Amino acid sequence: MAWIKTLEESEARGLLSWVYRVLRWTQGRVPNIVKVSSLNPPLLVALGPLFRTLMERPSPLNRAQRKMVAIVASKVNNCFY
Repeated sequence: MAWIKTLEESEARGLLSWVYRVLRWTQGRVPNIVKVSSLNPPLLVALGPLFRTLMERPSPLNRAQRKMVAIVASKVNNCFY
């Protein structure tokens, strides 16, 4: 988990609560990478389309390769992916 303050689902209110509900419904969980930005819900709303573009749009790298880049970068940074 991050060393910065994050808000859990039980603490979420307003826009953050909505973001968490959407993630729980679509992914079955709220990823820790989302919780890292929980103190700034408008940022989460803006980052969603960017993340989907990076991970899902056409690219020279397939989805598995992009995931591997994220995993390796997390490991190098001592960050639990």
